Amino acid sequence: MSTMSRRTFVKVASGALSACALGSSPAAELPPSTGSPGESTKIFTVFFGFAPSRDDTGLEPVSNEEIIRRLQKACEGVEFVVRDLTQGVRLDSVMNELKDLQRQHCDGVIICGNPREYDLIRTGLPTINVSVLSDFMNVPFPLFPKHRVVHAMLDPWQFSADPKVTERMFTDLADKIKLIRAIKRMKQEHILTVTDSKLVNVIYGDLLKNPPPDYNEQILAAIDTTFGTRVTKIGTQQVVEDPDIAQLWSGESPEANEIAQRWIRAAKKMIHTLESEVVRSAKVYLAMKMLMRRYGATATAFHIRTLKPRPRREDYVCPALATSEFQLENTVAKCQSHLNILLSEMLLQYAYRRPSMLGDFSVDTYNNTSMVQHCEGPWNPWGDERRVPYILTDHRERHVRARAQPGVGAASCILYPADEAVTMWQIDVLSKEVLVHTGKTVPMFDGPVKYRDHLYEMM
Repeated sequence: MSTMSRRTFVKVASGALSACALGSSPAAELPPSTGSPGESTKIFTVFFGFAPSRDDTGLEPVSNEEIIRRLQKACEGVEFVVRDLTQGVRLDSVMNELKDLQRQHCDGVIICGNPREYDLIRTGLPTINVSVLSDFMNVPFPLFPKHRVVHAMLDPWQFSADPKVTERMFTDLADKIKLIRAIKRMKQEHILTVTDSKLVNVIYGDLLKNPPPDYNEQILAAIDTTFGTRVTKIGTQQVVEDPDIAQLWSGESPEANEIAQRWIRAAKKMIHTLESEVVRSAKVYLAMKMLMRRYGATATAFHIRTLKPRPRREDYVCPALATSEFQLENTVAKCQSHLNILLSEMLLQYAYRRPSMLGDFSVDTYNNTSMVQHCEGPWNPWGDERRVPYILTDHRERHVRARAQPGVGAASCILYPADEAVTMWQIDVLSKEVLVHTGKTVPMFDGPVKYRDHLYEMM
C-alpha cells in the first residue's frame, strides 16, 4: 500500500464521511472471524522452491506443510488447495490447472516464492504473491495493480534477528487471506438501505456535487462488479405502513423495555434525554430487525427518522443506539445511507470481526488532531467481550430543541480509551480508491486533554 501524507488525505477527504476503528489490543484474543456459514473459501496455493538450497546449509526451515497448517488454524473457513513444486508437482501441470480455476470454484490464489511464470498472477482472482526472505526477490510489482495482486512475505528460515518480525510477516499474510474470505462473503450479502433520498447512495460533504441522472445505476453496477453485493432501497412509506412496525410503535413492547433497561444499566449516566426516548430507540432496533427479515437483508442503513405516518416533532426517532446494539451481534447497521461507508465497514467486519463507526471527518490543525464525530459507534471496539463506557444523551439533530423532553431522541457519547491505534478508511466503488488515515486516540477527560468538557457534551 502506498503511503499518504496527512496533507494529501485532508485534501481528498475533508468534509467526507469516514469509517474508523480502533486498532488491535494485545490484552485479549479476538473471537474467530469467519465468512458466512455456507461454503468455505477456496484458495489455490502454489509453493516454489526457495533459497538457500539444501547443500548450502544445515538449517531447517519451517516446512510448507507447517505453513499451511498454521494458516489453516489462523484462517477459519478457508480451504487451501496446495500444489507444492518441491514435492514432485510439475509447473506445467499447475499452469494447466490455472485455466480452470473458476470451474474449481477457487476464490483466490497464493504464490509462495518467486513466480517464474507471470501467468500465475494473471488469473484475475484476488492473488497474494508471497516473497520468502533471502530468496531471489525480483517481485513483478508493476504487474500487481492490473491483476488484483498484493504482496506479502514469509521468513521460514527465521533469518530475522527479532522473532516478532517473523511473526508479523505471518500475521500479515493471514490477514490478507482473511480479506479474500471477506470478499467471497460480500458476494452473498444483501444491503437494505432505508432512505427517502432519490439517491441510493446519499451524498453529503460537498454541496456542489451534482450526480448524473444515471448515478444510481452507475453505483449499483460498480458495487455488483466490485463485490457482487445486492442492494435494495425502500423509504418511509414501506416502513410506516408495515403493520408489525405500527403495532410496535403504538403498543407496549416488553422486549423493547428490556433492551432499553439494559442500555441504561450499562451507561455511566443518562443526561439530557428520557427513559421513554431510550425505549423508542429500542423499538427502532426491533423495527430494523423486522425489516431485515422481511427483505432478507444481512446489512442495513436506516436513514429515516420516524416509525409512524405524519409524525409530530416529538415523534422523532434515530437509530444511534440500535446500530451499537447490532455491532454487539456482529451485524453491520448504520444510521445513514452512505453505501461506500457501509461497504467499508462490511469488508473489515467480515475479515476481522472488528466493528467501526461512521463519522463526519474534520481536522483541527492547531491541535494536530483529526475528529470523527457522529451519533453512533461501537461499544465493543475490539470486537470481543470488552466494552467501553458511554453516556446516554439526546440527539444533536433533534427537532425538539429543549433537552430531556419527548422527541429529543437518544444517543451515546462513547468514551474511547486514549493512546489506542485507530484507522480511518473509506472505499469509493466508483473511483476504485481507498482513502486511509491513521493515528492514535487522544485523552478526553484524563491526562493532558486537548479540549474542554463542553465540547464532548455538544458532540
